[in-house]
Amino acid sequence: MKLALCCYAALIALVASCTESEDEEGGGAVADARCATGLRWAGGDAESPLMHPGADCIGCHASGEGPEFVVAGTVQAAIDDPTDCYGVPGAAVTITDATGKSVATTTNEAGNFYVDARDALVMPIAAVVELDGRLRSMTAQQMTGACASCHTATGASGAPGRILAP
Repeated sequence: MKLALCCYAALIALVASCTESEDEEGGGAVADARCATGLRWAGGDAESPLMHPGADCIGCHASGEGPEFVVAGTVQAAIDDPTDCYGVPGAAVTITDATGKSVATTTNEAGNFYVDARDALVMPIAAVVELDGRLRSMTAQQMTGACASCHTATGASGAPGRILAP
């Protein structure tokens, strides 16, 4: 897992170094040693599915900007990664609601995942993250799909910190 993240980070950093001035203005990843993956979102509020990993997607999108989500978050590589650090790509995230309905999604290049609000889910919900055949499950059901409202770099409302890949 660490080797795959290292190779991925090196490739993105190489591409980012070629276009860093464009990335700082228009979005994308730039190298950043503060991030476990070595990459940081540098696009400000440029609209993108890769934007602001680790931020409260639902809280921001509730202001009318961007699509509406019922669940959204980021699977990070470190429990205390700062907001905007790219997370882990390719992790499967399965959300199961109070009725037993499950919705599956996969983290994108920035580690972000989201479930469109049209996929109505009944609270409370639980989540399972799977990567390379390993699983990490939530320990308690939640009444919100705004994952980063609790899964902050320091943890809030009983969360230990960021959502981590298994």
